[in-house]
Amino acid sequence: MNNSFDFSTFSRQSSKGIIVNYFLIFYKSLKSSWILIPLLFTKKPENFNATKIVLGIALILIYILIRSVLLYLNYKFKVKDNGFVLKHGILKKTNVSIPFSKIQNVKFKQNFIQQLINVTEVEIETAGAKNVEVSIKALTRERAEALKEVLFSDRVIVKEEEIETLDEKKATELLKVSPLELLKVSISENHFHSFLLLFAFIFSGYAQLKDVLEDLEINNQLDVLVEENASTLVQDVFLVVILVLFAFVISIIISFVRTFLKHFNLKLSIKEKALEISQGLITKQHSIIKKEKVQYLVISTNPIKKIIGIYNVVFKQATSGKVKANKIIKIVGAKFEQISILKNVLFTEEISREEEKVVPNSYYIIQMYFRSFLFLAVLNLVALLNIYILFINLVAIPLVILLINLKYKKTFFRLHPNLLEVGSGQFSTEIIYFEIFKMQHIKLRQSIFQKRKNVADIILQTASGKIKIPCLDKNLAVELYNLMLYKTEISKKSWM
Repeated sequence: MNNSFDFSTFSRQSSKGIIVNYFLIFYKSLKSSWILIPLLFTKKPENFNATKIVLGIALILIYILIRSVLLYLNYKFKVKDNGFVLKHGILKKTNVSIPFSKIQNVKFKQNFIQQLINVTEVEIETAGAKNVEVSIKALTRERAEALKEVLFSDRVIVKEEEIETLDEKKATELLKVSPLELLKVSISENHFHSFLLLFAFIFSGYAQLKDVLEDLEINNQLDVLVEENASTLVQDVFLVVILVLFAFVISIIISFVRTFLKHFNLKLSIKEKALEISQGLITKQHSIIKKEKVQYLVISTNPIKKIIGIYNVVFKQATSGKVKANKIIKIVGAKFEQISILKNVLFTEEISREEEKVVPNSYYIIQMYFRSFLFLAVLNLVALLNIYILFINLVAIPLVILLINLKYKKTFFRLHPNLLEVGSGQFSTEIIYFEIFKMQHIKLRQSIFQKRKNVADIILQTASGKIKIPCLDKNLAVELYNLMLYKTEISKKSWM
């Protein structure tokens, strides 16, 4: 398919980008100052000046409009000499040049406004960058696809008649998750996270609105109500159980909504040397990942997911520092057969289970018991001030024993000819698949206590973070250290 898009000279995004910029700036301004809005309604009528408020809002909206236009006019890009070039900035001008070889993935996004005006946001991510390096807010879908093909090509294409795409080579769809399967995923998710999110939202919301409640004299009424019913609330176990169950149900609903919004219409396709992932409802995302840019693969499941037969997959890429949750590329609801195909696509060798599975030295479980019960001992010393807190031990001790044994049971490594498999987890199970030649650094570490027991930890530094193999016999650790170092040194493959 031929395109009529020329990226050889500087050009701007669609003029609809002004609308996108306007709403993004407006949203950020509203998000940072929303707490001021309720304060307007707490003012006494004689202090309420409607004219000044309307004038202030009008000036803010005009400022946002001017800024949106200037951002649009000063945002220009082109493709030149096997690289992407960008100029942007209003007062502070910035020039960005990214070689094709440094591009880690290209992501298409559409929030509600972008869907409404039919434009696509294109994000270009590079290895080592904490944030998105390039974000073009408004391109037509056809132009975005054409730019993506140019960025993923092996040669510079600058003339209209020379621009070619790989559309003739159709992508192979590997995974498609239906709404029913998303329901299964949400039921089997970590609801404790949603529970904490609910608690944090209620707590932060109350803290921010406390002053407003005091002005409305609602805060004092709530305090009186709690004091009058305090003894009843403490003694009424049934009410506590009902509240916990209610919170748990709300947590499940939150998990379903989060999962549904983020992973709606999830599809994973394989095309040439790239993986294409599309998902999302309100904000649609379409990520294109070069296979060679994937540092390692993380496959996770839990007892409920295992019964249903589904797995989550995270693609770990080169990064600098901690990656934000919304920047992690993840797919959910994958079947075992689909995982097997994906591993064969990403890795140069077929992964078998013939290699020996190696577990940590028994000192590892002793070490975990010692640390955990030392913490419980300190907790009990503090709890002597309140005898009721000692009843926590009835739950804490069995739970600690269970978690330690699960962690020891799920910790292992398996060495394939050119690939390392590392397992970990407690209630959930997580397995990392890492090609050895992509290793950046390796360290053999021993604490004072480990030296006495002749055991050591292996720490692998990758472009996407650390991988730890804990508490191996010293001789085995040294052998593994030397072998992996040797395999990395003799490899001719590029890790990026």
